Amino acid sequence: MDRVFAVLLPGGAAERLSPEEQALFDERQEARRRREFARADAARARLEALGIVLEDTPKGTRWRRRQ
Repeated sequence: MDRVFAVLLPGGAAERLSPEEQALFDERQEARRRREFARADAARARLEALGIVLEDTPKGTRWRRRQ
């Protein structure tokens, strides 16, 4: 469980988002910043469909791959 949030072990493909996943992640972050919550929710749902689980924390959004 040392990869829970994919931030502890840099380098492997499992610890990075694909370009498509990163674009959706960035889109969600921008939508949240602009308080466009429906758009942010849609991006989150698309990420979840790709197997990416998001967790919003006081220090920012973390992600991990669904197991």
